[in-house]
Amino acid sequence: MNNQKLIVRIIIFLLACAFIYYIRDTLFPVVMSFILFYILNPVVSLLSNKRGKWPGLNIHISIVASFLFAAFIIFLFFQFIIPPLALEFKRFGQNIPFYLDSTKGIIANIQQWYMGHNVPLALHHIIVQGFENLMSTALNMTQSFAQNMVKITGQFVKIIIIPIFAYYLLKDKDKLKEGMLNLLPKESRKISANLLEKINKTLNSYIKGIFILCLVVGLLATIGLKILGVKYALALGLIAGITEAIPIIGPWLGALPAIMIALIIDPALALKVALLYLIIQALENSLLVPKILGNNLNLHPVVIILSILVLGKILGAWGLFFAAPLAAIINIVYQELRA
Repeated sequence: MNNQKLIVRIIIFLLACAFIYYIRDTLFPVVMSFILFYILNPVVSLLSNKRGKWPGLNIHISIVASFLFAAFIIFLFFQFIIPPLALEFKRFGQNIPFYLDSTKGIIANIQQWYMGHNVPLALHHIIVQGFENLMSTALNMTQSFAQNMVKITGQFVKIIIIPIFAYYLLKDKDKLKEGMLNLLPKESRKISANLLEKINKTLNSYIKGIFILCLVVGLLATIGLKILGVKYALALGLIAGITEAIPIIGPWLGALPAIMIALIIDPALALKVALLYLIIQALENSLLVPKILGNNLNLHPVVIILSILVLGKILGAWGLFFAAPLAAIINIVYQELRA
């Protein structure tokens, strides 16, 4: 009987995974709504909860106030950040042919440098191919990032769903949780409630921590690149901030376009940019991550990397960003079922 129940649960789980994979293209507004929920929920709780002489605001007023605050931040972003950012991406797209030609020149210079050292022909091909791939990856990453930004801003219907869905999550979070538990058999509700609480606590800490971390790293990278005089500092800083959400490999992915663009201009500048990102990385690992993020996921780095590889293959770019929290959820469910 127990074996039959286990088989049924495995089949249900696999069907759920298949269904999520099938509708993956429509999950963008849902995922973003949950991210917005976790970011705004502390503000709503702060305004609505009674404490001391503070009577607490009505939940609807608290949610509207938090949305107005978020809308004000977004307005400032579109007013002061988006116009110069769009201009930088436009100029970068126009200069792609120049960067490709410069890349070929750099490769030719490297060839001249080591050709006198009797390098085996096979190793020569590996070096040239590897460097070409590295340069093209960095340039294509920046270009595709710009194209994806345009695509996202063009999906108005999906974007407008995000605040609406987030509003109901903020307003009815307790009702929604209770409704989900009522769908389950009575004997499973207690363990399911405990499971949901653990998942919610992990995601809440992780999303808030990653959000702050992305802001800080993106700001530091932008300021540092501006001081060094690197072109497209705002765009490259934004890329560094966003890729920070990818665990372990994200900071290196974010540094790659900036280093390659600086290398095309001046090798000495590329070394300065690489040093800048190393300093940011050291600051992040020693101060920011322990204090802001901590060890919320409770996962070994090897597990996170494997999750990134697998989900990156299945879900594409989205898999890179959500691999770690999804692996953490699976780990929590496994540990709970095992207990």
